[in-house]
Amino acid sequence: MTPAVLTAQTEARGEYTTLTLISSAHLVSHIYMLVFVPILADLKTLLGVSYSELALAFTVMNVVSALTQAPTGFLVDRVGARSLLVAGLTLGGMAYMAVGIWPSYPMLLAAAAAIGLANAVYHPADYSILSAEMSARRMGRAYAIHSFTGYLGFAIAPPVVYAAAHFLGGPRGALILCGLIGPLMTLPLLPGCRGERSGAKTPASKGAAPVHSALSLLTPTVLLLTLMYTTLNLSTGILQTYMIVALEDLHHLTKEEAGLALTLFLIAIVAGVLAGGFLADRAQRQSLITSGALAVAAVLAGLVGAFAPGAVMALVLMTLIGFAAGIIVPSRDLLTRNASPPGAAGRVFGIVTTGFNFGGMTGPILGAWFIDQHAPQWIFYVSAVFMAATIILAIMADTNGRAIAAAGEPV
Repeated sequence: MTPAVLTAQTEARGEYTTLTLISSAHLVSHIYMLVFVPILADLKTLLGVSYSELALAFTVMNVVSALTQAPTGFLVDRVGARSLLVAGLTLGGMAYMAVGIWPSYPMLLAAAAAIGLANAVYHPADYSILSAEMSARRMGRAYAIHSFTGYLGFAIAPPVVYAAAHFLGGPRGALILCGLIGPLMTLPLLPGCRGERSGAKTPASKGAAPVHSALSLLTPTVLLLTLMYTTLNLSTGILQTYMIVALEDLHHLTKEEAGLALTLFLIAIVAGVLAGGFLADRAQRQSLITSGALAVAAVLAGLVGAFAPGAVMALVLMTLIGFAAGIIVPSRDLLTRNASPPGAAGRVFGIVTTGFNFGGMTGPILGAWFIDQHAPQWIFYVSAVFMAATIILAIMADTNGRAIAAAGEPV
């Protein structure tokens, strides 16, 4: 075996190790977004509060995450992604353990703020490490696997929390056990995440990396991508949140049939993410993948809102919508990476992923208004509109970024 082949195999093994560690941390981060949800009724009884008071905790979580994600991206590029990833996993875990050990409503709100702060770390840190370490020819697939583990975390969170509560005597035991997952996940990261330091040194080998101020990174391309993340989150989030009640009210599906539609939708997103990784690595323009897949999803969502497809066809359509929505995820992330100046991936991802929080704060309110107005069809219509907006923003961001790059200016 030639030295070149051995070197290539060693580099590939290092990339797979990094991808495994970072994707595992991403899985934990998504579990941590849903720990409270399966035990809400138990928390209501334990803390002696109303559901409205519990909802305030979720608002606190999202607001803190939205306000701190962009600044955290700057810290990632200055302090180091690995150290902040360890801090985020530890902080999130300790917050859940604190509620389990000292249950009270003020502790719940404090923990929600800490969880929101911890959540602000994951995307900037993860994408900074992957952007520095993974080879360009495998970047789309790396982003796909990273996103896949996140959605997998959403999927396994409810059964994990339910099982913990059942076997450990209630919500306090579940919170303590789930809280331990984050600190335990930091153990393989402590010796050093391969590529985080070497990736940080990459620009230095070609001369000193430029220092990018906050304002200099707020380029038209980055702002367009932030809006794109917002509209994309709105398009899928409003479906995910209100699909069951909308299908029940609009097409008279049973609760079980509507629940199955949501399950198939989420599973299809995961499958679409993996397929989208291979497409993203082969595409010359990631915006074309985004546009094509979302155009299909938008048309299908409009059909669900406009016609009565019946239970079987509704399941098929929601599955296809989920698959198409999943396909665009790796291309979305590659568009952001391509818009990041050297050494600034953490900051740029920190800025654009605040769009997730903006969408998460406004989508539930908008969807609830349509349901309260007895207009469930608009859940699907509005989702299609936001998908169309995402297509326009993706094309604008890609075109703008390519034009500026061709002119030799920072994106």
